[in-house]
Amino acid sequence: MRIAATAIALLFCVAGTARAEAVDWSTASENDVIELLTTDADGKPRETKVWIAELDGRGYVRTNDSRWYRNFVRDPNGRIRYGGAEHPIRAEVVKDAALRERVDAVFAKKYPLSMWIAGLFGRHGGDNCLALSAR
Repeated sequence: MRIAATAIALLFCVAGTARAEAVDWSTASENDVIELLTTDADGKPRETKVWIAELDGRGYVRTNDSRWYRNFVRDPNGRIRYGGAEHPIRAEVVKDAALRERVDAVFAKKYPLSMWIAGLFGRHGGDNCLALSAR
């Protein structure tokens, strides 16, 4: 009986890990908006709706100096929600200028009207960019 319980527990662990690794960023990017789930410095959960784009098999989000961005800088682990499911993710600040230009181009193609309007006000989608990956 003890072996069966251990095997079942191991099966759930493996299934949970496989699910996390199975984030399909192109499917996530088919949504105009996803939700990011982070934790504020005071421990309160934060849910934020954001635009998302996919490039080279990773998800990308952009922002200015938002609270959820600071949450990811403090703790790169969070979750995304789209299509009725949540997925554990890890966020990494994009510092490479060439990559950032490519990400900006993907956003401009996906959200052309919104990006054009934002450009009228001198905004290009935010000074900060995060690359998302499954964890």
